[in-house]
Order: sequence, then structure tokens, then C-alpha cells
Amino acid sequence: MNKPLRESPISIRDFDSSTLEADKVIALPAEVFSTDEFFEFEMNAVWGHEWFCVGRANDIPKPGDFYTIQVGKDPMIVIRNRDGDVSVMANVCQHRGMIVAEKKGNVRRLRCPLHAWTYDLNGQLIAAPGLSDDPNSTVDLSDICLPKIRTEIWEGFIMITMDESLPPVSERLGKLSRQLANYKMAELRAPDPMELEEFNWNWKIFNDECYHCMYLHSSSWGDMYELNRGTTLDEAVEFNDTERGITSYNLCSPHKDAAPTYTKSVLQPAIDSLTDQERTQLSYVTVAPNLLIVAMPDKVKYFMWLPVAAQKSLYGVGWMYPESTLAREDFRENYDREVKDLAPVMEEDLYAWSSCQTGYNSNFANRGPLAPEEEVIKRLQTWLVNKYRAEDARARSAVAAE
Repeated sequence: MNKPLRESPISIRDFDSSTLEADKVIALPAEVFSTDEFFEFEMNAVWGHEWFCVGRANDIPKPGDFYTIQVGKDPMIVIRNRDGDVSVMANVCQHRGMIVAEKKGNVRRLRCPLHAWTYDLNGQLIAAPGLSDDPNSTVDLSDICLPKIRTEIWEGFIMITMDESLPPVSERLGKLSRQLANYKMAELRAPDPMELEEFNWNWKIFNDECYHCMYLHSSSWGDMYELNRGTTLDEAVEFNDTERGITSYNLCSPHKDAAPTYTKSVLQPAIDSLTDQERTQLSYVTVAPNLLIVAMPDKVKYFMWLPVAAQKSLYGVGWMYPESTLAREDFRENYDREVKDLAPVMEEDLYAWSSCQTGYNSNFANRGPLAPEEEVIKRLQTWLVNKYRAEDARARSAVAAE
């Protein structure tokens, strides 16, 4: 896939004050959340040169299981082949551009609805009416395949990149694997596959911090989990690695196995491999650009988002547990109860994200100073700006070489 290099539509120097290099870090310009021009630049700068998450491998356990996603303008199929391997391919027929598959399901082969061009589970074209059944045809079907995106599995997460030159994802996230080893994430499974929903705001609005927890969620979350400014939030945690796009904070629990439920404790058994320390904290770990891992005493939640357009994105949440927890007779009752308890928190987040996008579209949007409790945002902005700088430099070098 060849995309033209793009210089930043915003002077790259304007971003300096939004990084940890500045004495007082300020927010990113509103244009990075709202304009089509910057979105196209960012699709190259960030999404074209980094590993990012597109789901969980155990959401498609059987050969032929698949689901579809979209990243920017590119529709994709995430599928498990006959050998049991997971791959990600372009969801675009190589004949006339028809979308090959819709939503999710299980198939023996992929068949384009328009002219019945048929591909195997590896994306190889195996039949094309008028070509494959014509003895005089000179078309070699073995030369035609759905374009494949580089794919690796990390801790059960399906990770892809458009950049063939990047080191393996384990090089970037190997240390994080060791730090989260006691949660055994690769073995955890959600009771239901993730459902991605479409929302009308920029993907960066999902970037997580807990400065807002004590205000936006003061009644909902605050009634279930003790929030005290200066003691609950710890942003100086071991997971942080700004260079690799890993930013994190812990919520320090008032007691062992505390959780945001109306019992103030976990509703499922604690993961038996965790240390006492791990059972007295909630660890929020963002793997930029689009994965938030929340390691809790009884489960690991994950939040994933994908960019579609400057003001459109996909978003989903998964709750993952050990198989022993999923097998309990009371699992679904307790799971449903916790989902219900947290529903008001989710509604508040959706309201806030929508409102922020409205504000970013305003002529009065301002680059305000970031608060001490927004260290995670300062780190994320620094990582992003370094991506912007790299793309802008590539584009300028290409122009200079012409």
C-alpha cells in the first residue's frame, strides 16, 4: 500500500509546547481533532508507522471465523484460516472494488457478492466466473490475492502494522508482558466478542486520564470506589515508557480487591496468580495509539478504538476473565450486575466525549494548560508529537530529494 508522504498542515514547531520538553505543557491544537487535512496527515504519521490493536484472537476461535473493521478509508477482514492462524486482509475485492464480507460470522471461503470472485481463507483467489472456467483464459489466479496486513499476536491481542520495517511487536511490548505476567492475559477470555460502535468524534478523544474521575464521575464512580485527590491517583508507575507509547497510572485501592461496584468489591473471584499489591490497585495502561488495558483484581478490561474519519471513530470494550470464572454458575448474574453498576459512568464518558468534539469545532477552542493530574496526557502528547515530527521530516526529505 503506497500512500503519499505529507507535511504537517500545522507548523511542526507549534507542537513543541504540547510535549514534556515544555516547562508548562499545553493541550494539542483543536485542529488535530477536527480537520480532514490533519486527519490524513495523522493516518500516515501514526497509523501508518506503528503497531496497533484490532481485537482479540479468541474472539475468532474456529477456522473460518471472521469479523470486519475499518481503519481510516481501509475496510479489513480479521479471520482465522484452516491452519488456525489469524490474519488481517483488505476487505476489497481485487476485481472491481466490492466489499467482500460484512459484519462477522463463519465462512468456508470469501465470496464477493458482485461477480462471485471467490477467495480462500488466506485471501488467495480460487475462482472467478468467466476466467477460472475458461480454458482459453490467460489470467493466472495465483497472482491475485486480497492484500495482507502484517499481523502478530501479543498476549492474545491481534496487532497489525502497515510498516513492514518495524521490529516485531514483542520488541516494543516485551517489557510490558513481563510486568503484567501475573494477569496471564493470553489465557483470559471475554464472555462475548467485542462489539465496535461508531461515534462522531475524533479517535484521540478516547485517550485516557483520571483527572476527570473526581469531577465528571464524582457521583457515579465515586459512590462505588473511593476517590481522594492526592492519594487515589498514582501516575508515577512502573509501566510508563513514553518512547514506546506506553502510558499508565494506578488507582490506589482503599482495601484489597476493591472495585467500582455497589458492593465496593469485586463480584468475581480474584485472579489467583496476583500478588497482594496487584490486588490493591487498578492499573490503567494505554498502549498508543488505540488500546487501553485495565488490570483489575478479578479481570482485565480492554478498551479499543479505531479512526474512520476526522470526526468519526469506532469504539468497543471487552471484559476478560479466567476460564474458571467464566465457568461459574453465578458468573453471568454477577457480570450483568457489574455492567449495570458501571452503565452511568459510561454514559457520562460518552456525553463528555461528544461535548469535547463540539468544543473542538468551535472558533473559541483554546489550548489550555494541562494539570498535574494529567501526566498521562502529557506523555501521550509527547509520543504523538514525535510521530508527527517523523512524518513531517520524511515528507520534507522527499521533497528535497526531488
